[in-house]
Amino acid sequence: MDIIAYYKSNMPEKFGVPRQSGLAPHLKGRIVFEEKYSDPNAFDGLEGFDRIWIIWRFDVKEDEVFRAKVRPPRLGGNTYLGVFATRSPFRPNHMGLTCARIESVMKTEDGRMCIEVSGADMTDGTAVYDVKPYIPYADSYPDAKGGFAQEKENKDHRLEVIIPEAIKAHFTDDQFSGLIEVLSLDPRPSYQDDPERIYGLSYGGYNIKFIVTGDKLFVISIEKS
Repeated sequence: MDIIAYYKSNMPEKFGVPRQSGLAPHLKGRIVFEEKYSDPNAFDGLEGFDRIWIIWRFDVKEDEVFRAKVRPPRLGGNTYLGVFATRSPFRPNHMGLTCARIESVMKTEDGRMCIEVSGADMTDGTAVYDVKPYIPYADSYPDAKGGFAQEKENKDHRLEVIIPEAIKAHFTDDQFSGLIEVLSLDPRPSYQDDPERIYGLSYGGYNIKFIVTGDKLFVISIEKS
């Protein structure tokens, strides 16, 4: 398959990227299309949709051995489930699927077509294979069972994020809104709960250091990446 575009965002590393799309709705990024696929005609009609499906490639080694069972981080990293019952990146074809909101369709400074999106769960530089419109009547099944993911995930549970004003000043309003959402989701592995451990999150060109105590996350410092 051809790579048709690359995703650009403030999240250069996997640590901290939302576990699912839509959990950080203010986290913004761009799908920048390769020259071959930047014909504006290919985007005609997309303005009539609010969301798109993005089909992309997980950043894993090509020679990664197929594993029938994997350990989902949300189950503590010690419980095995069938790979097809999870969204693990270690899949036969390493493909990911994301639903994101369309913010705008535009051209970049060098003339390439670009879809600005929000709420995606991909890292900066992710290769994109295709985009398709999200169609609510066909794509939404709110009463469907969600297995272990539904049982473990509570979208309403968020950490309280405390960031000094001096650190906030390093980001635009949009960047800061996305950062707050990413941190509130608790980027730590679910099996780690050490209030003295200092974690580092790469975001927007900075390495952001933080600790978590109870339901509060404290950003203690940042430094240029």
